Amino acid sequence: MKSNLKESEGRISNSGQAVIFIVMAICILVFAMLFMVDVHRIIFIKDRSQNAGDAAALAGARWQASSINFIGELNLMHALASSLGDEASVDVITNTQMRVCFVGPMTGVAAAQQAAKLNGIHVNEEFTSFMKEHADKIENGYASIMNGSTALPEPWLGAWEEYADMVNAIADEGVAAGVDNAILYTDPMGAHPLLQIEFYEAIRGKNWCWFHFYGVHLLEEYDGYTWWPALPEQEEIVLTSPEFLPLYLKPSEQKLSSVAGDGDASIKEAEVQGIELVPQKSHVNEKLENWYYYNSARWGSWDTMLDPAFPIEGEVRDEYNYQGADSVMRVEANSHRLMEDAKSHDTIVWTGAAKPFGYLENEDGKTIPNAVGLVLPAFHTVNLIPIDASSAPNGGSFNMKWRRHREYHLPVYLAEGPSVLSSNCKYCRQLVTWEFPDFRASGVEWLSSNSWKCVISPPGGGSSGGTRHAH
Repeated sequence: MKSNLKESEGRISNSGQAVIFIVMAICILVFAMLFMVDVHRIIFIKDRSQNAGDAAALAGARWQASSINFIGELNLMHALASSLGDEASVDVITNTQMRVCFVGPMTGVAAAQQAAKLNGIHVNEEFTSFMKEHADKIENGYASIMNGSTALPEPWLGAWEEYADMVNAIADEGVAAGVDNAILYTDPMGAHPLLQIEFYEAIRGKNWCWFHFYGVHLLEEYDGYTWWPALPEQEEIVLTSPEFLPLYLKPSEQKLSSVAGDGDASIKEAEVQGIELVPQKSHVNEKLENWYYYNSARWGSWDTMLDPAFPIEGEVRDEYNYQGADSVMRVEANSHRLMEDAKSHDTIVWTGAAKPFGYLENEDGKTIPNAVGLVLPAFHTVNLIPIDASSAPNGGSFNMKWRRHREYHLPVYLAEGPSVLSSNCKYCRQLVTWEFPDFRASGVEWLSSNSWKCVISPPGGGSSGGTRHAH
């Protein structure tokens, strides 16, 4: 009897252990399945973000190309009208060109939003809110105060109101893709550590080698927030370009005789377009008129792509070796995780960059579009380019946390010190860390015996595949 009881208890014990094992196995399988679902979701959203960002960048670049070509065609029409002495037409043409410089790029921004949305990216509330705020600043700020108390002059009468309406119209539809190479008229530009996102990244990661190459004096000399020099002023304002997807073209007063002559800025290239100028009348040859030219400060050689350390295959052809207008679009998407609480999510960020390409042809072959200085219709296509070869600043113009830090936190910090910095701002937290003398001293000590370890690695990704150089 006792033997039967023991056997029965043994079977119950074994059965209980089996149940526990099965439950544990099921739990492991469930967690593995949830993990795989999370991974699949992240990969899916990353692919969708990449498609949306690239499509948005290409849409913006197409409008840039079309706008420049249209302004070039208007230059040719200007030459014909001017050679005939038709002053009324010349006035209409130059005024149209002025507006195309704004309307064309802003239409490109609107097209980029549509491209991003069609590829599954939802409206970004933070981007939209910023655009609305900026529209208000344009309408109520640019016309009244700038640089202290001086109004920012309008490119044409009523320009700021019209420009604000364009920005507002885009915001009203919802912004899904931020223009990551936007340069606002009020943005401070120049070399200052507090405006370099790499400075904050070096603090966070204790990357003393960054200081070794770019700012060892910061570690050695800094003694408090009053040590910092003032932030630089905004860059020279170019009122012939909007802040979003600028074309970097500018009017220049020239005589028809010089424009149509044999100099560097020769409209004789127009013959390639199949247009023959009417023989100029002598009384209009010497009259100064506005012609649209490439801004040489922006349309220089594409030095980044010519750097031997840049990770590209092959060489950039001479006819494509120019910077100038490009389109950089940032999209952000959230992927909510099943394995965490309902509020947990990953933010997927993708930045696509694209650029118009084209060339002029002459008896010597193909040459860059800005070879003659004067804008002519020359752009034939648009292509994706690496982010690091674009005009987007490191960190991006639509990295809203970085932008808010620069606009709102830095001025207060420089005036009152680290005690007023927000703990919710990750860049502010790095500045608080920076204030500790022991932190900076540890960097000096490490470099005193380990600076030989600091080498500049060739740009590009390693075996991990991570690289910012990819588009």
